[in-house]
Amino acid sequence: MHVVIAGGSGFIGANLTQVLLKQQHQVTILTHSEVHKVLSRLSKHYVFAKALLDAEFAPNRDITVMPYEDYSGEGDVLINLAGESLGAKAITMRRLHQLEKSRTTVLDDLASQVALPPIFIQASAVALYPNSDLSQDESAPTTGEGEIADLARLVESKAQALNEQFHFKHFYLARFGIVLHRSGGLIKKASFLPPFTVIHGDNTIPFIELNDAIEALLLLCNGAIESGPVNFTSPCAATLKELLRCCYKHSRLPQLPIITGFLRHSDRRIQLLSANQHIEPKVLLQNQFKFKHADISSID
Repeated sequence: MHVVIAGGSGFIGANLTQVLLKQQHQVTILTHSEVHKVLSRLSKHYVFAKALLDAEFAPNRDITVMPYEDYSGEGDVLINLAGESLGAKAITMRRLHQLEKSRTTVLDDLASQVALPPIFIQASAVALYPNSDLSQDESAPTTGEGEIADLARLVESKAQALNEQFHFKHFYLARFGIVLHRSGGLIKKASFLPPFTVIHGDNTIPFIELNDAIEALLLLCNGAIESGPVNFTSPCAATLKELLRCCYKHSRLPQLPIITGFLRHSDRRIQLLSANQHIEPKVLLQNQFKFKHADISSID
């Protein structure tokens, strides 16, 4: 299987690439950045990137990193994970425009192709669901409030337009909760901050462990699930307090209790931590998907 990953140099994409190569699939990573710079950054943590940089290695036909302008639509599956990380920096109004552009530009580039792979997977976010104490699955209304919800709706709308243009055999909207793993994402970013907890932190935050997310993406790559939205969230609820406890599990310092958290209200990232959503991965569960880290306490 030939899997093309837009945004394949990011946290999820790079780890997915490692798994695909281990399973002897062919991978193409698309990037807007200079290829050598991408490989240099990835080579610090990923063997496949180090091999591509090393002049003593023969060219590897299983892995290619290329600019979007060199891509001609080949592949069996196209996974679009592209876009600047929501959690990397404070989301001010200026950065909100950057986040939007980093996502829409890629979809515009793909729309200019003559053909695309028959299976298309678009990454989205559960932020587009409204806050609620009730459980919500893929059939729930996407009427969430806030700029991050608006961004998710815009991305899905442009991806839907792409589906209408190319008529994919399988078309998926992978709606992610917060992706957790010790090697990156929120947990790694939290390691650079003093440990804290939130006094009023009983709201429920949707999450998924990285390896579960990768296995779910591999399931979609096989086209065995009916097209449509798929919630990438653990079936077990986690409160904000439990999420922060997971982030600081290996810290030797006690967690400092605070009331408002460390984010300013002008920073839209607070929308991710103030959400209260019980998001059910109904589609994955109906297709006998087994979560290996369903409970947040199992994430080491």
